[in-house]
Amino acid sequence: MWRKLEVVAVLASALVLATAHGGRTGEAPAQLAAACAIKAPPELVESGSLTFGTTLGTPPQGFSQGDKPAGLDIDVASALATEMCLRPQFVNLAFAGLFPALGARKFDAVIAGVGITKQREETYDFVPYFLGGLRLVVRKDSGLIFKDEKEVCGHVVAALAGSVEVRDLEKYNPGCPEGRKMEVHVFPTNNEVLEQLRKKVVEVIFIDWPFAAYTVQQNPEDFAIGSPVLTGEAPGEPRHREGIMIRKGDTAMKTALADALAKIQTDGSYDKILAKWNLGEGDIRRAD
Repeated sequence: MWRKLEVVAVLASALVLATAHGGRTGEAPAQLAAACAIKAPPELVESGSLTFGTTLGTPPQGFSQGDKPAGLDIDVASALATEMCLRPQFVNLAFAGLFPALGARKFDAVIAGVGITKQREETYDFVPYFLGGLRLVVRKDSGLIFKDEKEVCGHVVAALAGSVEVRDLEKYNPGCPEGRKMEVHVFPTNNEVLEQLRKKVVEVIFIDWPFAAYTVQQNPEDFAIGSPVLTGEAPGEPRHREGIMIRKGDTAMKTALADALAKIQTDGSYDKILAKWNLGEGDIRRAD
């Protein structure tokens, strides 16, 4: 049973067709389509729109600013839609709910800091757009600091349901000594994860590095960075890539998104978005 989806439309983007190509509002649809940088994929969930599933609870990548979606993911998705002369539209769901909803065609693609893993690639296709990484965050007054995930043994930790962080903790927990296993709690939103730390229900939380940086920056008296940026992989492995997730075998959508991403990287739009959110360390081109 699907709960009612919260559809958040970027109303300002309704002007995309008029402004992205010089404000030629009088052009016929065929002329305007010919002017688009990237050919829009067929069989969209909603004609004229590129609809993304996202989670608006992970600033600075995706969050609500007033009554509008904001963040790196929102800006990247909007820029990609603009290259196709489409209106960007967003459906806000809990992270774990994005996966079945994509399969049920509730939207065209997912952009929500989804880490690309071998297991996920068996079911979905991806267009990498951001260089991820994980980080532990603690209360400032705790004095806790961790070199890596193994040092979380014996502690109470929270993470986002369905996330790479949960998978990572589950990988290390069996190796913890008897009597010092991690006590892992999962929650449907990052806001709830953070609230458990604030209320001292847990000792440490495991979240994406951009959200960790933002959290500490916004709450310097309450929270502190508790680890270096971690990969979620074996020691020495590179940081994971985050990807725009699409249905397996949707070649037209994958090609359009990849071409649009290459276009905004070439014209400098991608760099401006990274700079706007102070996330230059996440430039996906660093993974090459």
